[in-house]
Amino acid sequence: MTTPPPYEPGQPPYGAEPGPEDQRGQVPGRRRRNWFSMPDWWADQPEAPPLTEWARGHGWSISDGDAAEDAGLVDLIASAPMRLDEYHHARGVVRGQFGNWRMTAFEIVYERGRDQVRRYAVTAAPSLVPLPTLRLVPARFWSHQTGGMMALPSGDQALDLRWTLLVTEDSPIARSLLAEPVRALLLASEDRDEIWYGAGQLAITRTDNHYPDLLDWHTQVLSRLLAALSFSS
Repeated sequence: MTTPPPYEPGQPPYGAEPGPEDQRGQVPGRRRRNWFSMPDWWADQPEAPPLTEWARGHGWSISDGDAAEDAGLVDLIASAPMRLDEYHHARGVVRGQFGNWRMTAFEIVYERGRDQVRRYAVTAAPSLVPLPTLRLVPARFWSHQTGGMMALPSGDQALDLRWTLLVTEDSPIARSLLAEPVRALLLASEDRDEIWYGAGQLAITRTDNHYPDLLDWHTQVLSRLLAALSFSS
């Protein structure tokens, strides 16, 4: 029996597998992914085209997470705001150009023995501007290892009620992540993504499988953030 990893505080807990009576009520055209164990709250998500299939059709490169170019992802994962251990690895890595930015997208997969659980979708891009350690997270999320970090208010009550910018030091560069038009994009979001800076990259993640529509959203957010950083430097 596959043993799921501990769930992240602030995220939905794992539920039991549905019985036959639950399966009869499933929406036609949706099917359960069978190759790995998953939380029950993923059960009703429609099957999306694999990200690697999309990447192949759009000229993006593909790797399994073990290529030489993927070595830096180990440090990026280690810097992530989620509670991860040595059993979490980058898999299904795709790379390509989005506007002026070189993007890398992948899934963080929990692998231990025969267990495989796809836990997080991540998209990242190198930041040309050196940044302090920071996290931009939905206010309803619980964050761990925040010692030495402070919350920077945006001055916009609507934004501060929904998003929190945590930094190790106050600076105009960090505050640029709360300026327009970044603010408008965050307020239009579903408050499901966490953003952080680590290993020289600005990254965004969501508890989900990676798929083309999510990649499109992630690249929009990262492009807006990177542009704001460029204008402020």
